[in-house]
Amino acid sequence: MLKKINVFGILCSMAALLLIAQPAQSQNLDDVKLFQSYFFDAPISKVPYGEGGFQYDNYDAFSRTFIGVQGGYPYSPKIELGAELDYINVSIKDYDGQSGLSDLGLYGRYNLKKDNKTNISAGGLFTLPIGSEDVWEGQFDFGGFGAMRHLLENGMVVTGTAALIFYESGDERDSLLRLGGGVIYSMNRKTALVGELVIQTEGNYMMLSGGANYKLGNGTLRGALGLGLDDGAPDLSITAKYAITL
Repeated sequence: MLKKINVFGILCSMAALLLIAQPAQSQNLDDVKLFQSYFFDAPISKVPYGEGGFQYDNYDAFSRTFIGVQGGYPYSPKIELGAELDYINVSIKDYDGQSGLSDLGLYGRYNLKKDNKTNISAGGLFTLPIGSEDVWEGQFDFGGFGAMRHLLENGMVVTGTAALIFYESGDERDSLLRLGGGVIYSMNRKTALVGELVIQTEGNYMMLSGGANYKLGNGTLRGALGLGLDDGAPDLSITAKYAITL
């Protein structure tokens, strides 16, 4: 079972591989987006950006496929706004599948500090409940977060984020703490590797993911594989997207 994977061993192995390597030709890692924490991040982009593609999440009893777009717009040198929208298909074992639109996710962040090594931002989010209840959408959620990136001496960037999210649960509203950490490593001017671990205090959620950003043409091809380490996370998550800047 994927849930029984040795998390500590995986993280140590990933860290060791990254630490012993040195990038021959580095790139600007501020332009490399996270996968699980795409909007929960610190850098403020200098240009508008976006990406489209799909994500497939497989659970024991069902699976979900997301096909959609997400992106951001720099309102000012210190403020960035973002949005995401998906078309979702839910396939449940021994039942007919259902499809529908997701809620519209809206995000914003403000840069608090940026120097040669450290980048810190704070932001907020909310969802407009325009989605279909057939795919478990149609909820108004909101929250706030803080995020940081720090450049190490070997050229690797470590990331961290913490968010408090208030979400609808039936007729009530509950809250959860979302914690994320990761590493970004530049292999060369075209390829960057991204590793992340995200934990949520509600729903028994823990996900470990590894992915790559590869510059292709005028855009970036992005792909990642995620492994669920607790019962509330997908057993397997596959992401494939193409990103552009405007």
